[in-house]
Amino acid sequence: MKIKTLVILLIVLAVLAGAGALIIHLQNSSSSSGEMGAYLLEKLPANEVASIVIETPSDTLSLMKKGDSWVVEERFGYPADFSKISDLVRTLKQVKVGRRFESSEKILKRLSLKSPGDTGAPEDGRGTWIRMKDKEGKHVLGILLGKTRMKGKERKVPDGQYVMLSKGPEIYLIDTILSSFETGPSGWLAKSPVKIDAKEVKSISCTRPGGKPVHYRFERAGKGKDFELIDPSTNQEIKKSSLNRLSNALSSLQIKDVENPSATPESIEKETSPLLEYHLFNGLTYRVYPGKACLGTMPCYLRIGVDYQRPGPLKEEKAQVVSSRKKEPATEKSEEELVAEATEENAHVSPWIYVIPEWQHNAFFTSLDQLLEKKAGKEKNASTN
Repeated sequence: MKIKTLVILLIVLAVLAGAGALIIHLQNSSSSSGEMGAYLLEKLPANEVASIVIETPSDTLSLMKKGDSWVVEERFGYPADFSKISDLVRTLKQVKVGRRFESSEKILKRLSLKSPGDTGAPEDGRGTWIRMKDKEGKHVLGILLGKTRMKGKERKVPDGQYVMLSKGPEIYLIDTILSSFETGPSGWLAKSPVKIDAKEVKSISCTRPGGKPVHYRFERAGKGKDFELIDPSTNQEIKKSSLNRLSNALSSLQIKDVENPSATPESIEKETSPLLEYHLFNGLTYRVYPGKACLGTMPCYLRIGVDYQRPGPLKEEKAQVVSSRKKEPATEKSEEELVAEATEENAHVSPWIYVIPEWQHNAFFTSLDQLLEKKAGKEKNASTN
């Protein structure tokens, strides 16, 4: 092969390689700029997000990272549900573009892409802002959510949503419905203030305000055993369904909201509220103040405290002498660890006034009569009257 021909071939190859590189570059550029099928927010720095503000025409939600935890600013700094925050950020990163087009004033109103604070636009023409910042206060995302696109003739279903980034001015039709999450502050609270296993509850007692006299006290001889009424004595049968509700009331607790901790409602004051104590086998004790009965529009309140009380021997342990003492399992916590755990948990739960559903409030029975089977004679008399 002649040198001249070889040189020409090398030049052609170089041109082709350059053209290929240019094509790849253009494809990558168009992908990051929002072409169909591309991830709209693929480069969102999820690990750097330290605050999220969600603004609608009627409400504002502020989620802030404090240390290693997230809190809801509009709820006095109460802990936020991190799983919801994580789901939101992950969903945003997975959003794909279905279409992109230029905006106009008319289109923005029609697609509800006017700013939620724009009082000059009708409410149904305004969208929802999601803004994210890093710990330095630098903006990492601003996305405005508009209307969802409906598809179908007889039965229409949403199949996408119109959005616009803060840098604008293009409008994107994305493949995900982002407005399906809750926007109010109460919807982002961590709904389970305590996490205990109902099987770990050794005894349950209820006393009047001030500690005495005792309304009732139930105890069981060991894990997996049935609860027995210890005090007071009665000839009536215990209603098992009600006792089960009581024993599971704390482990299944889900709050609706929280009140201002600096303004305790009168109905939930410790001096006026009955006290229920859930003693666990390991000595942790949960003090529950359910407050007065809630009726109609009056919210159902609850307060919780935690401490440690060294557990006494179980009934079955008193009845028999164990000849060979086994070492405690390595997984069992020491008394010092349990005291520290109780102190830490008490610091997290005791300041708060929880708002709970009425049906859950009713499960914290404050009278033994509520746990007794009705006498057949009374039922018969009631039916004849």
